[in-house]
Amino acid sequence: MRPMHQSAVPPKMIERATERRLAGDWRGACAAAYVTPAVDLGKLRQFHGAEFAESVESDLRHVIPDLLRWYLPRDPSTGRLNPGMRYPLSRIGDSHALYAYTPPLHEPQCVQLRVAPLDNPGRNRDDTLLLLPERWDSRRTTDLLARCGGPDFLTSPPLLLDESGHHAEAWSAAGYDLEVQLFQDRWGRDRVDPAAYTDPDRRRQAVDKALSWLRPAYAYLPTAAQGLAGDPGLVRIDMRGRRLVLDLDSRRVRLLSRVPYHREDDKRRRAEIEAFGAELSKVPPLPLIQARRPSELTALLRSEISPNDLHPLIHQTLFPCRPGPHHPPRSPLRTTIKIRCGTATHTVEMRDNQIVIPHTADEIARERTLIALGGTHIGCLAAVDGWSNPRVPMPRPMQRLRDEITLLAQHGDTWTLDAAISNGLDPNLRNSRGQTLTTLLEWTSQANPS
Repeated sequence: MRPMHQSAVPPKMIERATERRLAGDWRGACAAAYVTPAVDLGKLRQFHGAEFAESVESDLRHVIPDLLRWYLPRDPSTGRLNPGMRYPLSRIGDSHALYAYTPPLHEPQCVQLRVAPLDNPGRNRDDTLLLLPERWDSRRTTDLLARCGGPDFLTSPPLLLDESGHHAEAWSAAGYDLEVQLFQDRWGRDRVDPAAYTDPDRRRQAVDKALSWLRPAYAYLPTAAQGLAGDPGLVRIDMRGRRLVLDLDSRRVRLLSRVPYHREDDKRRRAEIEAFGAELSKVPPLPLIQARRPSELTALLRSEISPNDLHPLIHQTLFPCRPGPHHPPRSPLRTTIKIRCGTATHTVEMRDNQIVIPHTADEIARERTLIALGGTHIGCLAAVDGWSNPRVPMPRPMQRLRDEITLLAQHGDTWTLDAAISNGLDPNLRNSRGQTLTTLLEWTSQANPS
């Protein structure tokens, strides 16, 4: 979906990266989206062989860098990428992967692509993009439409039933045989409403509540489970206190309780073997990110976003017959800021690349004399001096503007900053860490030299 912050992936960035990618210039496309391929193909060929290096190069040629940036998880309030994370994109050989690395906190939002060993998952590794290659790979973008359920996804009866709270009926409408074993004593009564054993209405509510959390991609489940099913031909989906066991050949789905804290005993294991032909702990799990419908689909169904809010490539995939999308230009930075100055409220203006305050030269001179004698910066003079000196505490509205400009520079949104300076913004600021605007933007020219 569209990043929460307007400058996280600016429309101009998408246009430039798309133009270069379609021209066959994958390196130029990466540069335009501030994605740095830190990969030495020659060394990879030398140490891992030609086939390994060709596999890496093929994946790099098919990276859609602006789409990758769009989908990388981020702080919704600032749009900053989750810091210090590793996102494997594709497996290379038996033990390596192509990764996307995000920068440390408060650093420029430049993403690096590297090849590294595919080690055990940790707190700073997220496999979402490995499981959902349509979020970065030009060869797989049509997978999103399949995960949504096909061209008529917005009017799909199972999805509409699921959204209206009729979750059990949705499974039936999708062609699955849902068998509720939630109330069988062999699975225990933990976290099951006691009234549901005797009251049909409470039973229906308990079943729908158990199923409500998943929001499954009904039509895509057989494809997602390909290659996962073990000897009994089953896969499982683990949910909150519940478990779905899917036999996708027969389209049979069984709902039962999970054992709290994985405390399976011999009785439970024997019951599982009798019912399913195997202990469920040994049945392959289907990752939730693949079992669930895409977040875009849920947001569209609930009118939380419109098709215009989608990345252009996703819009083209899901709505091929519609023009667009039309992303409105980013709101310009403010050039007038109201602040408290003593007991009054004054308007500070950015005009001709200077900060203009509603005070006479004599008033300003008098304030500066008081400051020289040990007084404190307040009001309008604090706004002027604090803009270029982080040791001077500025009024909060000016601090917010400075922080917003710092964030724009970190995102690489030079288009908005250029427009703001043309509209009168004073470029001589220093942020709270003492960095100038020139320093903050140095990385953009290094990442995208053209």
